[in-house]
Amino acid sequence: MTNVEKIKTSELRYRRLFEAAQDGILILDAETGMIEDVNPYLIKLLGYSREEFMKKKLWEMGAFKDVEASKEAFEALQKDEYIRYEDLPLRAKNGKLVEVEFVSNVYLVNEEKVIQCNIRDISERKQAQADLLKSEALLREQSTRDYLTGLFNRRYMEETLERELLRSARKGQPLGLIMLDVDDFKSFNDVHGHAMGDAILREVGKLLLDHVRGEDIPCRYGGDEFIVILPDASKAVTYERAEFFCEYARQSHFKFEEQTLDAVTLSMGVAIFPEHGFASDAILRSADSALYRAKHAGRGQVVMAI
Repeated sequence: MTNVEKIKTSELRYRRLFEAAQDGILILDAETGMIEDVNPYLIKLLGYSREEFMKKKLWEMGAFKDVEASKEAFEALQKDEYIRYEDLPLRAKNGKLVEVEFVSNVYLVNEEKVIQCNIRDISERKQAQADLLKSEALLREQSTRDYLTGLFNRRYMEETLERELLRSARKGQPLGLIMLDVDDFKSFNDVHGHAMGDAILREVGKLLLDHVRGEDIPCRYGGDEFIVILPDASKAVTYERAEFFCEYARQSHFKFEEQTLDAVTLSMGVAIFPEHGFASDAILRSADSALYRAKHAGRGQVVMAI
């Protein structure tokens, strides 16, 4: 085989690879940045015709919306002969943004410098990464939430209370804590069944979620016990919130399967940092003791720790 035949064979092989490649390929004049060739994959990916690519500079193509970045990339190739963008959005002719990985190299063809740009569609990879992040965020959310009420769970409450107490101590600000439970909850379960008991717990969860401040942390402590952490809340503010929850529950008409329940009341114990404890276990004990006294004082009571 003669040298001419070898060259023709090599060119034919290259052309077949160029035409069949499953990545987009652009060939540019290294001196001017003019597009000299484009493969079918890139035409299909971006929706521009071959004629719309040819004899235009890279930054004159509508797909390369960041003109300055395209010019800077071209100038960088003049010096480094290699450039790579791992996350570059190109705009298709229909206006859709296509996420691509963009790699350019400079090499010689018949003693003339050319630039080859390889453009890989990474939209599916980016979507998979976004889906994974969303899934991880959902798992984190599920790990901190009580499945029945939608409130934060006990583990999250314990971690958050420790953190908020440290923050309050640093700032020299008070912190309020309300511990509450449903009066005669066992009787509801015994008489009407656990399904009704769950419905009541969901209603209490909704009451707390709907009426706490943005910075407050409503939690299900366990069973029919709930805790609300109120950062930067004074004794007066915390007590007022507890009274509101208590009265709101008293005025509400909880329903289960179209049946209106007897009045559901809540008893509450209120404790304040640092007055009723510095550490989390101390303030929880103070609130629990106040709740115990509220239960024995009658239904629907709020009692402040001493």
